[in-house]
Amino acid sequence: MAASENDTGSSPQADTAMDWDSSIDFPALPPVQSEPTQSQFSARDDPYLENRMTKKDRKTMIELYLRECYRYSVFIAPSNLVAKLDDPNPKKRPHPCLFSAMILVARDMTTRLSLEAAPDEHTARGSSFVMPESTPSVDELIARIQAQCTQSLADVDRLLDYIQASLLLAHWYITHGRVLEGQYTSAVVNRFIINCQLHQIDQRKMRELAPGTILAQDGASIWDGSLLGRPKDREELAIRISVFWESYFLDKVIRMITGAPPTYDETDVCRITTAFPRTRDEYVSGTAFELPYASIDSLFDSRSFPAQFQDSLGTLEMKALALLDRALRFVVRPPSYPDEVISLQENIKKLKSARKQLFSSPAYTRPPINRSRALFITTSKAVTGLLGLTAEIHATQIKASDGSYMLFDDEDAAIKSRVDAAHACATVIAIALDEIKAMSASLPPDAGPLRIEQTRFTIGAF
Repeated sequence: MAASENDTGSSPQADTAMDWDSSIDFPALPPVQSEPTQSQFSARDDPYLENRMTKKDRKTMIELYLRECYRYSVFIAPSNLVAKLDDPNPKKRPHPCLFSAMILVARDMTTRLSLEAAPDEHTARGSSFVMPESTPSVDELIARIQAQCTQSLADVDRLLDYIQASLLLAHWYITHGRVLEGQYTSAVVNRFIINCQLHQIDQRKMRELAPGTILAQDGASIWDGSLLGRPKDREELAIRISVFWESYFLDKVIRMITGAPPTYDETDVCRITTAFPRTRDEYVSGTAFELPYASIDSLFDSRSFPAQFQDSLGTLEMKALALLDRALRFVVRPPSYPDEVISLQENIKKLKSARKQLFSSPAYTRPPINRSRALFITTSKAVTGLLGLTAEIHATQIKASDGSYMLFDDEDAAIKSRVDAAHACATVIAIALDEIKAMSASLPPDAGPLRIEQTRFTIGAF
């Protein structure tokens, strides 16, 4: 059969189609501009603000950060942080991204909290805190953090500092209502945390740094092969554990605020085995290694027995968040076995008991050192109580595949338990508001509002 005109490759139509672009009259492009050799801001420009802030001003802001960073869920910071900033070897200092993030947090404290400074050298009266005029603006600090974090990754330099700086920035975004930026920043660093295996600092890894343990030779350590390697000492181990739980806190809070899927979703990849956080002193002294190992796995193990030691505040908050997260999951996807729901209910009861024990201890019943600490204790007590009660409310709604309640015989019993928990929530909020009102009444007329804790309290109330 003869080939048609359309079958040939030499037809006028084919030639025209192949060369159609030659007939298009493109507008003239602007001349190529050479790129500047240095951008307006470089991650290497005055990284520690030594040319902008005096040594005294930088020390003042960092000391403020160390005093108040627990409000950003940072329960452990390096003990020699101030001294390290003056180390002649820049590589032994905190990475610039972490330094800038600490300045950002300290700046936040000066604008959102009625700070009660320590008595000065000559009088017993506290002097009001004044932020140094040389402190960079919020926008400049954020630009510095972002550029310096990128530089940290590019150089594979002090990656633990990169993680901490990113978490502080994400937390700052959330507390200032910039939720989308906070969600993005948190999601990115959380994935990196998983790559660094900070979510799986289990008993075996901790044991390598226990007192009296002979350090494994290079290549024989469980930590080998991880991005961060083995911690150089027990304080760094404590910081790594604290950093992971800080990221866990943000991940769950952002999920509750936005409804976005969490990073830590209890899949095999994200299975969490990192021990619940303890205090720095417990790690440095070795006490933390003598206590029973406890993590999320053991929290939900119905066969486990409660550890015979008092939870730290950080542990209590993480347990409360984990319980609420599990209850929310069970409402959407009921477990296959009723024992899992019964275990959830038992652990909510244990949480209530642990909360009562913690806040009845001398550390929380003695008069706080200042109003700021008193406000933090009040809101922490409220938040942990509300998270546990909210988990209890959701637990009353868990149903089996056939529509029957997994914890109750009928709907009336489920509703009664739900209403009782809601009334308990109202009581917790009322007590906290009364305490906050009493604190506000004693403030001097020129004092700023008690606003720094509003995010924590709103999270708990939500």
